This record gives sequence, structure tokens and C-alpha cells, in this order.
Amino acid sequence: MQRYQNCLFLLTPPVRIGLINAYSTLNLGDAAIYSAFRKLLPGVDLVGCVQDERPDSTLGVTFLPERPRNCEAYISVGGDIFNNSREWFVTKAFLMNLAELRHSPRHTFLFGQSIPRSCHGLSFFLLQRYFKRLAAVCVRDAESHQRLCAAGVPARLSYDIAFVLESSPLAEATARQCLERMAIDPAQAAVLSVRGFDTMYGHDNDAFVTRIAELSLQLSGAGLRPVILIQSGAYGSDNDLDVAAAIQARAPDTAILNPFVDHPAVPSWQLAMALFSLVDIVIAVRFHTAVLSLAAGRVPYHLHYSNKGRDLCRRLELPGCDLASLNPASMLPAILATRGRLFAHEPVRAQVRCDFQWCLDQLPRKA
Repeated sequence: MQRYQNCLFLLTPPVRIGLINAYSTLNLGDAAIYSAFRKLLPGVDLVGCVQDERPDSTLGVTFLPERPRNCEAYISVGGDIFNNSREWFVTKAFLMNLAELRHSPRHTFLFGQSIPRSCHGLSFFLLQRYFKRLAAVCVRDAESHQRLCAAGVPARLSYDIAFVLESSPLAEATARQCLERMAIDPAQAAVLSVRGFDTMYGHDNDAFVTRIAELSLQLSGAGLRPVILIQSGAYGSDNDLDVAAAIQARAPDTAILNPFVDHPAVPSWQLAMALFSLVDIVIAVRFHTAVLSLAAGRVPYHLHYSNKGRDLCRRLELPGCDLASLNPASMLPAILATRGRLFAHEPVRAQVRCDFQWCLDQLPRKA
């Protein structure tokens, strides 16, 4: 009888967990988030839905044509997914993301997201109202945490889930090959991330291009080779290619590395981590450049543009400044001072694991 019971146990299907409010695998940071959930939930059937025509199949998530349903549990994922670009109205995209929280709230928790400042007034009122119905809420920055707690949401503060990730030997070999093809010495490389700006984040896009191009020229003058890592090839302003090309036109010595085109066998986030571990300087405009650099054990210089990056600098005492304050000539010495600096990521990684387990424990026992 025991033998048959064991056979039945082996035939039991794995627990199915839906990743809701997922965005795109063409954004390196979001791809890293999905892979981090895969790492923390081994043996679980992870499903999600993104708008990509061909989602990255290397992330360990089954991407469905429709939003996931009929799951034992749901996790709200992504970063600033609750952006509300029309500040005094509530956008359709915001309401669609909110609707996902209503599907099965007691079997849903939110982990590792931020509440952008664009979400306020009516949109924030609706958000905190639905958050109170969830099994657990865990955010990644102190400002979001304070806002939610002040609104009566029993939120927990942690860090971005991508801190649990690690690179791989294949990614490291691929990163070396990338630099070799571009004839770049890793010891002389300064890797930058860039982004376009629109109504979501209040920065002047033309001024940004001008300043980063000037920074690239300053780096070249210091004997370094600037390398722009394309962190997102997604949609609208969340595509770095045009911005990178505009910077390269003004600073021709700047190289561009696109992990989404050249290396499909290696996940984009893993190639990025390998690259950060090889080079001497990482300058992070995008948030996940900073996170993955730290997870790879390297201290970046963070040019933050929102509360999530500002919080990361404050809590981890990182070098950096608000992007609006960037003065390339005067800040070059501080950037050069990060050269080769190491970061002990184990405590942060351990906290993320602990906080994630706490969220799982808040789900109903049946789930």
C-alpha cells in the first residue's frame, strides 16, 4: 500500500503560481525579477503573461497568451508597475493592473515593487484600498513603505528580489567575448546604463543626452572606454537604443552593447551581471543596473531619478547623486573613486530570502 501511495504522490501536479502585472522580458530588470522568482520557487509551476511577441524562454517562466488564472497563489511582480502617468486622472493601464489584485486577494501578495510618486490622489487611494485586502505587501524602498504604512497598509520593507541572482560561467565567458570583439580591455571599461524619459519620470530627455554624452567624453579623457549597456529594448520610451545612439553621435568613442540581439543563449540580466563583475567602473542610471552590479559584488555610481534609486543609495550608503544634479566634470573624481570597489551582498540577499518566505507564510495554508 505504501508503494502505491508514493506513486500517487509523485503523480501530484506541482503547485501553480501566477506572476501577475508582469510587463516584458525585453526589459533586463523585469527579466531579472522573473528569474529571481524562479530561483526562490524551485519545483513550482510559474506562469505569467507579458506583451512580448516572443518572450524570453530562458527565464524559467511559462508565458501564457492570457493573464494567469486558476492558480493556487498569485504574486504581483514588476517594478514601478503602478505608475499613473496622468497625475490628476486614473489611466486605463493603471486600472487594469489594479484589477489583477482583485481576482483572488487572499491568495495574492505583492513583493519587491515601488509606489511611484506619479501614483497619488485618487490612484493612490484606490491602490491602498486594494492592498489592504492582500495576503501580504512587501515593497523595496522606504518611501513606498512609509506612504503605505501611513495609509494603514501593513507593509513590509525589503530590497529588490533580483538581489538573490547570480551569474554563470557561460555568461562570464560571453561577456569576455563581447568585450574582446569590441577590442575593449575590461580594466579600462566604464559601463553605463541609460534610458529615455517621458511623463512617467520628470526629466528633460535632451538635457539627459547632453549630460551623459559629456560624461562619456570625460571618461574617455580619463583613459577609459565608455560602454552603454542596453538595459531595455521594450516599448515607447522604455527602449534605450535611440538614446544610446544619440549619445554615441556626440561621444563617438562610446561603445554600445545590446544583450537582447547578440546573445539569445544567455539571459540578458545574467550577461549584465557578468559584465559588471569584469569591468572596473559601473555607472547606473537605470535602477537594475545598480541592483545587479551590487548582486555581482561591485559598487556602482548611481545616478538615480526616482525614489527607488534614492532609497538604494541611502540604505546601502552607495556613491551617487540625483540625475538632475549631474555635473560630469565635477563628479568625475567621485565616479573614478568607485573603481574596483567591492560590495558584500550576502546580508541583503539573506534579507530578501527571509522577507519572501514571510510573504509565502501569509498565504492561506491550503495555498
